[in-house]
Amino acid sequence: MNSNQEIFLRTIKNNPVKIANKLGFTLLGELHNEWLKSFLFDKEDETLQAHRGSYKTVTISVALALMIVIYPNDSILFMRKTENDITEVMKSVSKMLHSDIMKAIVKVLYNKDLILLKDTNAEISTNLQTSTRGTAQLTGLGSTSSLTGKHYERIFTDDIINLKDRTSKAERERIKL
Repeated sequence: MNSNQEIFLRTIKNNPVKIANKLGFTLLGELHNEWLKSFLFDKEDETLQAHRGSYKTVTISVALALMIVIYPNDSILFMRKTENDITEVMKSVSKMLHSDIMKAIVKVLYNKDLILLKDTNAEISTNLQTSTRGTAQLTGLGSTSSLTGKHYERIFTDDIINLKDRTSKAERERIKL
């Protein structure tokens, strides 16, 4: 491993917020760094509840982009309340993957150019994936989508309860299931 690879890997492991800052998310700080490390490296299930305006969705988006690069053969599911709600995050992840910093990370780690082979509002896959499963690296689904037969190594949810659900116990229970 060369020194540039070591620097990028150390940064991703210890200070992923620095990459987020280079991506333009300059308001992310130490709290977001801890969230990113948790999303990227913790193995246990967790629920992160944070107030509006805490940049949780931005932090999740950065984590998803980094996971596509550092875990290229993992399939990742990202769920929100509806398919329309997924679009903004998928577009954000796509923009990050097209950025100079992500291209540089890929060039240093893999000695190849980063190419997005599939880049839609519902799926993203890159040339880094070597798995023969045929599933996208990142799939975005609404909470009412069918999950039958789908398998993912990593699952993220964000804003799966909306204002209507706050007053409907039945809907909250359905979403939890």
